[in-house]
Amino acid sequence: MKPAETETSIVRTAGGPVSGLRKGFSTGSTSAAAVKASIRYYFEDVKFNSVEIKMPGGENASLKVASLSKFKLKSDDEYIISKSVLIKDSGDDFADVTGGIEICADFTVIDKKDKNAVKSFKKYYEKFLVYNIIKCPLCAGSAIIFASSKGIGIVKRKGLPVKAGFSAINPVPYKMIKSAAEEELKLKILELKTGAKDKRDYGGYDGKIFFSVLYVPEGEKIAERTLNQRLGIEGGISILGTSGYVVPISTKAWLETIKACLSFLKANKIDVCVFTPGRFSEKAALRIFKNICRESFIEIGDYVSYSLRKVSGTGIKNIIFAGQFGKIVKIAHGARNTNAKYTALDLGFLAETAKEAVKKYSENDAERIYGLIINSNTSREAFGYITSDDFNIYSGDILSKLLKKAAEKLHNIVKNADKDDNGADRGFGAETEADINVKAEGGNSIDIKIGIEIVLIDYCGNEIKRERL
Repeated sequence: MKPAETETSIVRTAGGPVSGLRKGFSTGSTSAAAVKASIRYYFEDVKFNSVEIKMPGGENASLKVASLSKFKLKSDDEYIISKSVLIKDSGDDFADVTGGIEICADFTVIDKKDKNAVKSFKKYYEKFLVYNIIKCPLCAGSAIIFASSKGIGIVKRKGLPVKAGFSAINPVPYKMIKSAAEEELKLKILELKTGAKDKRDYGGYDGKIFFSVLYVPEGEKIAERTLNQRLGIEGGISILGTSGYVVPISTKAWLETIKACLSFLKANKIDVCVFTPGRFSEKAALRIFKNICRESFIEIGDYVSYSLRKVSGTGIKNIIFAGQFGKIVKIAHGARNTNAKYTALDLGFLAETAKEAVKKYSENDAERIYGLIINSNTSREAFGYITSDDFNIYSGDILSKLLKKAAEKLHNIVKNADKDDNGADRGFGAETEADINVKAEGGNSIDIKIGIEIVLIDYCGNEIKRERL
């Protein structure tokens, strides 16, 4: 349940508890808006202060445009380039290192046969990496070339949503950029064709090349403060965002909201809850568990231990945790708070788990999968090996073993809730610490009969496997 949907909740924005804090926009949303603004201004002479884009959730959002300009590469050049600049607004998430940076987009239209123009265009941007080419709507034989330039990283290693060698623009932001560009171009071409007396009046855009170049002037410098280098992304920041928003997190508000949601379930005698670590997992879980009432779904963020301990005394008989691979690996290894600040992903633990599952079938394959996982760059890469054609016959056993370990860890948290709390009424800071390292001394374990179910969701939001304890 999004806490905003309970009367007791203090939440007023989508995407997680924020308690009065203002949400902002992701680099993905800002990039899509910048591309759209640059296209619009190319066809117009009047400047505008904002641009509206479609968000992944289906709603529209309006982003402010910082500046608009037009220029030529050379004074005698026939081609005009429009430029838009947007400032990434991270809302009240002051920890976001990309907050306040400029995200820029340039746009122009050139003749397909003018090879010199293409060369000079690429030379001007120095770093020029094409990340997709699509057909231009309403223009026969025309194409839109999407390229990235300075300040946007390039993926150099496997294991990320984007293939090595491509711009670090994740799938959801790319879809937003593509959709925004197509929408604006279609609108402008239609306007021109509708008002044209003949084909020449709207410039004859059939058979043209539409260039869109996205760049972040300070991106390379900002990237030094991110995990990009460790993940194998070089030369700039990543363009990210699955919801399109940056949602500031107030720990106190989040913990209060989880407690309020559980109180709501208790008051309404609802005996099942579905915990998810984020919005993507929750949307997937809603599709998977269609017969469970909407109120049972609670987004818990990284607060695994806190949420499980607060189930005690609510009358809940079944707890379902639905999440992606990386989170479940952390939980199976014993993480009480899955935030990277407190819990690193232990690929050694995962490699050992896989090896244990496979060695009863083949010692050689057990050693092979161990070596691949231990040398992986990310959990996504490791998951790719587990589910690859080479190891697919073992993947069910590996994932089953991992999920059972995770379910046992969650069950132990619930069982020892009283022992962990030690009878104390913790403040919110202490509750957060309790998620990290609880000393289980004193108190008594609770005699409970609560079912624990772990559901593994893939990177497309589909259920892969589930285990119940």
